Amino acid sequence: MADCLTMLRRYNTQKKEIVEREKLIIFDQMAWPRNAKTNYLIYRTGQGVGPREYYTLESLLFLLKNVNLSHPMYVQRAGAQNIPVIKFPDRRGLLSYLNGETETSASIDKSIHLEMGAPAPVSKRPNEESHSEGVKKPRLAEDVLADKQRLKEKLEGRGRGGALTDQLRSLSEAMSIEQIAAIKAKRLAKKRATIKTDDDMTGGDRTFLDDTTRQIMSKERSHRSRVTALQSSGKIFTNIFSILQTVKARDEGKGEAPVIQQESQLTRKPAPPTHGYNRYGQERFTNEDTGDFKIDTSGTYHGMTLKSMTESVTKSAPTNHKALTDKTQQIPPKPSRKDHRSRTPILVVPAISTTIINMINTKDFLESFRYVSLEDKKLSGTKKVNDMIIHRKKPHPSIPGQTVSIPYRVTDQPLKLSPDEWKQVVGVFVAGPMWQFKGWPGLTGDGSPVEIFTRIKAFHVKFDELKMDKNIQKWDIHILPISNSKRHLDKASVLKFWETLDRFIVKHNPELRY
Repeated sequence: MADCLTMLRRYNTQKKEIVEREKLIIFDQMAWPRNAKTNYLIYRTGQGVGPREYYTLESLLFLLKNVNLSHPMYVQRAGAQNIPVIKFPDRRGLLSYLNGETETSASIDKSIHLEMGAPAPVSKRPNEESHSEGVKKPRLAEDVLADKQRLKEKLEGRGRGGALTDQLRSLSEAMSIEQIAAIKAKRLAKKRATIKTDDDMTGGDRTFLDDTTRQIMSKERSHRSRVTALQSSGKIFTNIFSILQTVKARDEGKGEAPVIQQESQLTRKPAPPTHGYNRYGQERFTNEDTGDFKIDTSGTYHGMTLKSMTESVTKSAPTNHKALTDKTQQIPPKPSRKDHRSRTPILVVPAISTTIINMINTKDFLESFRYVSLEDKKLSGTKKVNDMIIHRKKPHPSIPGQTVSIPYRVTDQPLKLSPDEWKQVVGVFVAGPMWQFKGWPGLTGDGSPVEIFTRIKAFHVKFDELKMDKNIQKWDIHILPISNSKRHLDKASVLKFWETLDRFIVKHNPELRY
């Protein structure tokens, strides 16, 4: 009988299904406990005085399932699930053996006694669980007759439907196309003119609709009706009968149209005289009509030079010139324009290469609403930059159906920001270690970034199956959980990020674009 290490290698190379159920790992008809020890020796154990230690079946299977992860990420995930970790020196040789690339390995100890597998438990079907003996219950004669009766009724129903179809077909053949079209038009006209009852609109719940309708109608006020629409509040038709008689006479050819003109001239009121400005009537103004301005209405500048005109104005109105000078001196000078400050918000991401989010995949996460692992970005040839601009698309505030693009600056070198640029920082992605905030303005005496999180909104992206860092748990940080394999759930986390960030900017940095 084969051991569990050999069975694992055989099923892995043949791509067969390995079932994990409760505390067992099942290979078709054989099963081993999860913590069953294999004969694969752990690196640097048994050398000297220490005892030999071997990997468990559960740790080897977990490595095969997470072979695409980097070793630090694999160690982190295995520790979160309390599964023994495969040491890095054993990783290559063990995978070569399990994948069938090598026939044996120097780490396999053939001298120890291996635990043999037990027969796999058989899962009962739902209809067999109710019978303790596990014997299939025979069908009774009554059940067979009931099935036959239902089949007969179904066939008869189809026969009646076919007969009805034949009747309808014969009726359509008996009528002409024009008659059918007339019936359809009459039905549509009747449907348009018919008001739906409460039962039609609410499916029979008249009580709810009646209460709602009564409440709405108690607050309704009639603004216009068919009577008030015919009443004019701006015009008074005093001679309406004369107008009607004139129109009637004109239609009959009697030619009494001048009556309207005569009555309209009699009823027309004379226009009031206008006393506004008239460029051709300035001779009626005198020097007394100009008030305190002392304007000579009879004077002229014809034949005078510019110098003589300015001197005459200065001599004639020295007091006015002095008043204008004093008024000019009282006007405060315009303040000089300050340097233009950028309104682009700034986001800070950690410069740590082992975090879930950094400068390599931030653009995909925040712009495309999709998380891309760092390994995939590196394999695609993406190079890391220290500063970049991302564009967030959001619905237009005033034009439905249109979108606007808002720029956000992303950087992982916050120590190079100027004091004015620090006022634009609105969000930071926190990795966990406290030394991420070393040198930031606003740190407390013990180096804690608690005061920073009151001015900058903090976020932490984590896989939903991993444990949370202790610092993240005690700080005021918004958690953004994502799945390791379900990429269609990433959009919900990113939309939650933008929603939380918008509320923070409105409260603390409303002068920025968002």
